[in-house]
Amino acid sequence: MTAIRFSFPYPDEAIVAWLDGEMRPDDAQAFEKELKRNPELSARTAELMKSNQPFAEAFGLMLAQAPEPRMQQQLAGLLAQTPPIPGSPTAQVSRRALIAASLGFLLVGTGVGYLARPRVKPDESAVIRELEAQYMSLYSPETLADVDNSPQMLQHSLARTARDLDIHLTLAQLTLPEAELKSVRMLRYDDALISQIAWNHNDYGPMALCISREEQAQTSALTEEKRHGMNLVWWRNAGYQFVLIGRSPSAQLMRTATRLSHIL
Repeated sequence: MTAIRFSFPYPDEAIVAWLDGEMRPDDAQAFEKELKRNPELSARTAELMKSNQPFAEAFGLMLAQAPEPRMQQQLAGLLAQTPPIPGSPTAQVSRRALIAASLGFLLVGTGVGYLARPRVKPDESAVIRELEAQYMSLYSPETLADVDNSPQMLQHSLARTARDLDIHLTLAQLTLPEAELKSVRMLRYDDALISQIAWNHNDYGPMALCISREEQAQTSALTEEKRHGMNLVWWRNAGYQFVLIGRSPSAQLMRTATRLSHIL
């Protein structure tokens, strides 16, 4: 089977193919090169990433109880009886993808009771950290190169953060000796508002502090994580989650996070 070719300008189908690892290596290399220098493509890719959630973990119990061997056998028989027509659009779809999709429909049909009574509540804070890390993994120094980071623009953006999240920050608090403050933006994931404060680190490129509300006004210690090739340090304080993300070494990122946690 010949893989579908993609080239600029990239449609959503190309972005999904890249996210799923189904793009030809040479096309993927060209896509990633464009991704680093094209803010619009980066934003569209980040938006489509929102649907790239750990559904397998969320429905693990349902999958374990489903009669998968019998379903696989029935599906294999159906596929054997209806081979794809050469040259038709369906010939471009792998049998693995058809099996996965068909199993998904069958599982939804047999497991509606589980959907109506979810047993595991997802960790919304972890989901948000995952999305923030995915989004920041797309950033390169070029992404922030032409951003208007004048004091007037930054003050305007901080005023919006104060209005939307009720957290009041100053430029002095966000000044770091090793990085230039580039932008303050408001992002949205479903009903969650996220303030993204971005710097360009002198040695390691883009770095961001993402702030979102927490349901419980609890305080937690600084915790290190690694997601999507990015280093993270996150903590909770006064009803907010703070997540510092960058490519800096873990020890250096922890020092920056410690400094910010003491003044914010």
